[in-house]
Parts: sequence; C-alpha cells; structure tokens
Amino acid sequence: MENVKNVIRNWGSIEVDENGRIIGATADFYEYFMIMPTDLIGKSITRVIHTSSNFSLKGLAHKHVFSGVISGHSCFIRVFRRGSDTIYTIIIRQDELEYSDLVYFANSLDKNKAKKNSVVQSRYSFEEIVGKSKEIERVKELAARIATSSSTVLLTGETGTGKELFAQAIHSLSTRKAQPFVPVNCAAIPDELFESEIFGYEAGAFSGAKKEGKPGKIELAQNGTLFLDEISELPYQAQGKLLRVLQEREVERLGGTGTKNVDIRIIAATNRDLRTLIQEGKFRQDLYYRLYVFELKIPSLKERHEDILPLAYHFIEYFNNKLGSNVKEIDPKLQDWLIQYDWPGNIREIKAIIERGMNIVDGATLTLDSLYFTPNFKLEVPSSMDNSMSGTLDEIVSYAEKSAIQRALKDSEGDRSLAAQKLKIHVASLYRKIAKYKLK
Repeated sequence: MENVKNVIRNWGSIEVDENGRIIGATADFYEYFMIMPTDLIGKSITRVIHTSSNFSLKGLAHKHVFSGVISGHSCFIRVFRRGSDTIYTIIIRQDELEYSDLVYFANSLDKNKAKKNSVVQSRYSFEEIVGKSKEIERVKELAARIATSSSTVLLTGETGTGKELFAQAIHSLSTRKAQPFVPVNCAAIPDELFESEIFGYEAGAFSGAKKEGKPGKIELAQNGTLFLDEISELPYQAQGKLLRVLQEREVERLGGTGTKNVDIRIIAATNRDLRTLIQEGKFRQDLYYRLYVFELKIPSLKERHEDILPLAYHFIEYFNNKLGSNVKEIDPKLQDWLIQYDWPGNIREIKAIIERGMNIVDGATLTLDSLYFTPNFKLEVPSSMDNSMSGTLDEIVSYAEKSAIQRALKDSEGDRSLAAQKLKIHVASLYRKIAKYKLK
C-alpha cells in the first residue's frame, strides 16, 4: 500500500458542466495524456472517460472514487461537485503501479465504502423541512438552538407530523453530525427481542445467539445519535435499562458480566401522552423526567394551514421526478379541498394523497377528480364546502376565514376564548368575526 501512496498525485483535472459536456481541463492533464484542447472541449465526458458497461458517471456521490480508462491508460479518478459543475481529478495511472498494488488499492476502497455504508447517516436538514408558518418556524428555530448540545430531546406530536425528519435535522446540525444516526422503531421490535436488539448480547447468551455476540443499537450509535421512535411502546423492563444508560452512560449486553461506556445522544419521539401512560403504570416516571429535558411539540397540519399548499407542491415536484410526470399546478377546487380537509394523518397523509393523484393525473394540472380512481376510495369533502366555489380573492379568503372559525369553535366545544387561542387572535376579534359571518 505504501507504493500506492507514493504515486497518488494530481495527474490533471477535467471540468464538466451540468449537461455532462467538458468545459475545460488543466494544463497538466493535456500534457500527461497528450490531448489537445480542441479534441476535448464540448465533448461528452463519457467519450473521454470510459467505464464498465454497468457503471454510470451520472449521479456520482461527492468525493466518489472510481476506475476508468483515459487515452488507453487505466486510472483511478476522484469526482466532486463545484456548484453546478463536476470536477474529475485523475489520482493514479495504472502504468505507475504494479498490478498487485492496484488491486490492493481497489480492495481498500471497497472496504472503506462498505464501512461507510454500514453506518446510518442522517439525510435531512432544517432547510429541507417544508413550511413558513409561524408555528413551524418557531419549532425549527428552537430545534436548531438545542441541536448543538448533547442533551436528550423528546419530540411529541400527532402521527405523521415529521418527528424523525426533525430528529435527523437536529443530528445534522450537532457536533455529532459526522457520527452515526441510528433510528429504532420501538413498536416494530417484538418484546422478547427488544433487549438483545437495543443492548446487544454476548456469545451464548441464548439459544440461537451468534457465537461472536452482537452489539446493540446503543453501541452502534457510539459518539452519535440514537433515535427512539414510538418510545411509548418500550417494554417496561427495558425502560429501566435505558434509564441506566441515560444516567450512567454505560451499557451492559444481554448475558454479559461487564459494562461498556457509551457516549451517545438520545432523541425520543412519541405521539402518545406519556404522563397518561405513567398514571396507567405503563411508563416509568423517572425515565420520563430523564427524557423531558427538551420537549419539542411538532405542530399538526391543522395548526399550520398556510403550509398545506407548499407541502402539496413539494410532493408534486418529488413525484414528478420519481414518476416522470410534468404536473405544474393544482386546480383551484383541489386547493380548496386541501385547505379545508382536517389531515388526521398530517404530512404522511398529504404525501399519500398527492402520490395517489400523481399516478392517475392526465396533463399538467392536478385536479380533485384525479383522486377518485378506485371504487373503495372516498374523499371526506367537508359538507360546508362548495366544490364549485369561485369568485374574487376577497370572497375566497372570507370563505376560508369563516371555515377556520367554525372548525376552531367545534374543536373548542364552543369555548370562544380557547377558539381564539387556537386561531391566535384576540377574543374580541373573534366575537366581531362571529357577528360578521352570523355564526352560532
């Protein structure tokens, strides 16, 4: 491997635009490969760098290293992005190495790649959380402020509000961002397997155990973040062991006799009221207080109506790319329905609804009719909504305002002070609007 290190150097670079056309190269590239600029500029990169038939130069990851052939020379090439352009830098030419050294280097790349792929990394940042409402911006700001600490975070909110997305964004902004992000769905692991999966086990701990033992999720998250989704479903016995991890920062494998020190941050999430579960004897109070360092309540879509259409367009763009569609707009009738619907499934539901429509849409406009395409599917259209509604902007806004007030009064069981709080307006304003729209 030492021979490889001695010849890793810059043999020149090629710069390629977003369309895959070569826009320039360094002087040393022209010299080393004896290529004239007139034979290079404007050509497709695939005509200059030849790769195996099952390898594509499109969509290569940042700092990806691959093998290719340039002017008859087998090379290792590093690729990275620079704005909208891509830079291909030649780091090794085969004629500078013994074949055995080249194979060793290739194998070492594969091992490093496999090692990186075995570590779960977060995929989302706060910039990718769609929404500009006051409610979501407030939560994003608070989450960003606490991201830099190592304190435990408890994410609460209805199902489908994006709690894991927030967990990944917090990890991505923390000092642990280069370390593993390990998600665990507590509801998906059978009780009898939970301890072995979370805490790991030693060789011979139970029948069927691997002879070398197995590290648990906690050990895999070392120096990183452990995300415990649906923590309300954590078995009661396992809650005590998790409490010890939080307090002592050490973990003991199943069947083990010693402990291992761990340095992890725990982010937990639940859509249930843990205080109610404590009263029912299903959740440990001492664990709750260890988790309740920072609580972030992720708002539901009912609390952030102005984010519904931006989310819908976000998923339209996503499915345009995935399905090869070209939808550009949402029909006004469908926009009205999207805004009026209660969204019990929140963001997960709106994504499913848009996907449903995108699979049947005909043309560049997503319509309400696009969502009716199976006999078993029926949209819950609010009875107060007129699907043929049209008019001026003032008329549409008045309709939406009236509907929002009716919904707030219904959710508050007629309590006008509570309804005003939900609408984030003064109670006197609510009384005026109730009189304006002649609401009961």
